[in-house]
Amino acid sequence: MRRYLVLALGLTLLSFVAPAAQTTIVTGDRSTPLRPLTAAGNVGVSNAVLRDQPEVRALRVVVEPGGTRVMHSHDDVKFHLFVPITGAMTLNLEGGLSVVVPAWQPYYMKTGTRHGFQNGGSSSVEIMEIFVK
Repeated sequence: MRRYLVLALGLTLLSFVAPAAQTTIVTGDRSTPLRPLTAAGNVGVSNAVLRDQPEVRALRVVVEPGGTRVMHSHDDVKFHLFVPITGAMTLNLEGGLSVVVPAWQPYYMKTGTRHGFQNGGSSSVEIMEIFVK
């Protein structure tokens, strides 16, 4: 009985200490307002944070018809999943290689992979990008 009492007391104390030690986790959902990407060369691309914490970041990205995201890389992550949701996207990779990524097909990129993307279709495409840090 005493062992359970000590365990219960320890868990209670941890419940007060643990939240203070944790990093704030940013969360959003489909209703989170989109922010346009305004850097030079980005056209018709907006995003919103769905989750951001020390281990992982997830973004909702919307690319308008004809929209383009310039070549860039994510050097602060171990790997990155690019997942078109509502339609296919053209993913442009360093070296001139282009890959059409179908809806719901995750495309894996390791840290530092230079890439951009474009929507050659006639309707907006939503993408989920998942970055593992």
